[in-house]
Amino acid sequence: MTIINLENGDFSIDNNIVIGRDKSYFDILELVPQNRTWDIGNGYKWIYFENVDIENLIFYVNVCFHNNRLFCIDFGFVTEQEKKLSWDDWSEKEELKRKDIYEEWLTEKIGEKRTYSWGKIGASYDPRGGVSSMVINYVNENKPTENGKF
Repeated sequence: MTIINLENGDFSIDNNIVIGRDKSYFDILELVPQNRTWDIGNGYKWIYFENVDIENLIFYVNVCFHNNRLFCIDFGFVTEQEKKLSWDDWSEKEELKRKDIYEEWLTEKIGEKRTYSWGKIGASYDPRGGVSSMVINYVNENKPTENGKF
């Protein structure tokens, strides 16, 4: 199973859950009514997937919709050893290493190209949140996502 379909940007969590621009917030929520959600109240809504086993890695996948249309997917993976760590074990140096690991993983899975007609893929580090992740930002019909940034 390929996680990211480079032709259309679809993201496969498993054979039954494929998140793509053709799916609304309600389409995905119907498939996973037990998942944690967050309605920010300004048109943005999130659906959270935790402990998703994809290709022998344990992923978290956070899916954001704006006005019920797919906006972005923020995702990453952790090892069993990392699951046992706490914020007391955190350091910026280690988190930047994680960003590099995500960049390497993306290159291995999709190559060097990161911009497509349907959106952009990248790895980033958020110093305010102290976390690294991979992000797919989707272009919504003739209108690019906010500044095209991750």
